[in-house]
Amino acid sequence: MKAFLPAISAAIVIAMSAPALAASTVAKAPVFQTRFDDVGPAVQTLGGPHGRAIHYIDTGEAGWRPVLFIGGTGTSARAFLMTEYLQTLRRQLHLRFISVERNGFGDTVYDPNWSYADYADEVAAVLDRLALPRFAMIAISGGGPYAAHIAAQMPERLLSIHMMAALAETRNSAMDCSVPIETLAAGASAVANPQAWWHMPDSSPTKRIPGFADRSYDEGARAFFIRGQKGDPTPEAAEMKRYCAALPDVSKAKAPLFTYYGAADPLVVPANGAWWRAHFGGPNTERAYPGEGHDTQYRHWDQALLDMAGFGDRVLVCTDGTAHLAKPGDVAALQARGATLGICAWR
Repeated sequence: MKAFLPAISAAIVIAMSAPALAASTVAKAPVFQTRFDDVGPAVQTLGGPHGRAIHYIDTGEAGWRPVLFIGGTGTSARAFLMTEYLQTLRRQLHLRFISVERNGFGDTVYDPNWSYADYADEVAAVLDRLALPRFAMIAISGGGPYAAHIAAQMPERLLSIHMMAALAETRNSAMDCSVPIETLAAGASAVANPQAWWHMPDSSPTKRIPGFADRSYDEGARAFFIRGQKGDPTPEAAEMKRYCAALPDVSKAKAPLFTYYGAADPLVVPANGAWWRAHFGGPNTERAYPGEGHDTQYRHWDQALLDMAGFGDRVLVCTDGTAHLAKPGDVAALQARGATLGICAWR
């Protein structure tokens, strides 16, 4: 202890004799926070019904409406964070999001025998652990078939169903279901490069979202590299093969259905939306976007949030710099006078 004291004293003397600091950046000292700020929900782990580790996230706001988020092809549990450019709106609407990771992506180890039924079981296990008997569900792109199996297994638990550019049974003509997984994996070179995997054209509305591109690259790196899998394309190839299977009967799901599709989407064509509307058993609302592509899922996330929160009988529009909810029948006339869809940040 005696040997340590001189070092402490010297440090104090040095600090006291240092030059004066620059002027303060604020007029007075801040009110110091008593807890840490949220930097995004942590990935949690649960022992699954078949002995597998289930990885999931939960934004965790008690008492808010729970929403199961199912991301697109090759995404991890944290893909949901790519929608948090509208976190302010989400929180105002009291929406709590849960996302359960799929086979081989992110923290979840690849199992060649894993199936859609396993995913539905794992989702049920997470929701039960969180004591959430009812929930809304939104699926993006390649998350569509997984949502169908969840709806078929637990239709009575659904509050509403939202399909955003979500794949059903109308597959891209370039997809050959006869190709073996090994061959698909050999051709999945983009998996090794998250920037290539998540590249958006300059015309994409996502370019207006600060930091979106970098957040998407981070998601790709997590999905394909986070636990040392080094860009293994096998889980992605297995997911593509899984899409070749027929979808289950979803007619017992009577919750309100909303579909969101860009008419110019070359990856998941609007016919997929028609499939969902024809096969689910409840009332449905079609949200069609002429001239838009696959990034409809981000461009109209604001409308989807409102629909999930119970404002499905209105359309969000921006008129003269102010966003407001309009009756669907009034939207065309408003657009003719210069109104745009969504919050005014999209203008």
